Amino acid sequence: MNNLNFDEFVQDISDYVGVDASEITRETDVYDDLYLDSLGLFGLGSQITEKYKLNIPLSLVASISLVGEIFDLLNEKGTPFEE
Repeated sequence: MNNLNFDEFVQDISDYVGVDASEITRETDVYDDLYLDSLGLFGLGSQITEKYKLNIPLSLVASISLVGEIFDLLNEKGTPFEE
């Protein structure tokens, strides 16, 4: 477990997509609610993993679409970058 802060995570998503953070919840769908396509999701993932210095298996990312699922994946399965 990486002990990430959900509110900070939501703010990072808000900054990336331009949607007010108050409108983003664990149940927010990145495709339907935030209007990201697969390339946009990849860009978001790259920004978030770089900020938190965590790697996540891409094979697990393909099957998720909710903000809460992305947070949980990063928080529970993210491994620190090796320097």
